[in-house]
Amino acid sequence: MKFIKAFTGGATRAFRSFKALLIIWLLTFSVLAVFSFPLKSFLNNALGSTASTSLLKDGFDISYFFNLGNSFVPMMSAISGGILIVLLIFFFLYTFLNGGLFDSLLANRWNYKPSDFFRSSTRYFLSYLVIMLLVILMITIVLFLVVGLPLIIQGAGSSGSEEATLKLVSILRFVVLLILPIFLLVADYARVWLAANKHCKIFKALGYGFKGTFKSFFGSYFFMLVMVIVQALYVALVVKILSGYTPDTAGGIFLLFLLSQVLFFIKLYLRALRYGGVAALYQI
Repeated sequence: MKFIKAFTGGATRAFRSFKALLIIWLLTFSVLAVFSFPLKSFLNNALGSTASTSLLKDGFDISYFFNLGNSFVPMMSAISGGILIVLLIFFFLYTFLNGGLFDSLLANRWNYKPSDFFRSSTRYFLSYLVIMLLVILMITIVLFLVVGLPLIIQGAGSSGSEEATLKLVSILRFVVLLILPIFLLVADYARVWLAANKHCKIFKALGYGFKGTFKSFFGSYFFMLVMVIVQALYVALVVKILSGYTPDTAGGIFLLFLLSQVLFFIKLYLRALRYGGVAALYQI
């Protein structure tokens, strides 16, 4: 079955792309380190390095921030703007790195060189960027039609009750879960096709993205649906683990750091498994 071959092929390819995953981890860690020092300095200046940290030691108490007076609004504006900038930087960074990751997954060999990784990342960056922006635009339009319009119509109806609205939201969340894997498949097949054919014809790649998605629809779709659910559950598990761990010693903080890095590397492996599964389906 193609469904099984996608998982086994994706797992094998992701495992053999260890060097590529290590490069992505190192670059992610370096970028986060660059932003962590100014963030720490900013919080120390805004909150104080002694009294505020003692208040936050036993858990995140948001009421403390509301007691900052006139400094609350500019501080939250600065934090929001900083988060937006960091998200944009990581969006461009991972778009760049995905070029090398897809090439490594298609090569499917242990001796894949870092120089090949960065060469492919540079070659496909603009193409991958345009593909992702177009797919995001498609998702936004479909979500507006499938989710936005029904909610607007429901809200405009004078007889719409709160219970009916909540029921509609639950149904629409399920519909979104079913639709999202299709667009992820289109994006992944398009990027695999570009990396396999060594050129940057964006719209031809998008055309193949749709063709590859529907050519073996059921196997591809159920593979992607399972991967979306697994990745979502994994993120929820990580949040639960990390939020429930509050170290109070230097050794505990170091263990938390190691745990967070291991969990992040597993997340990278799951993403590579998804990409590698689509690459395996492409080469069947």
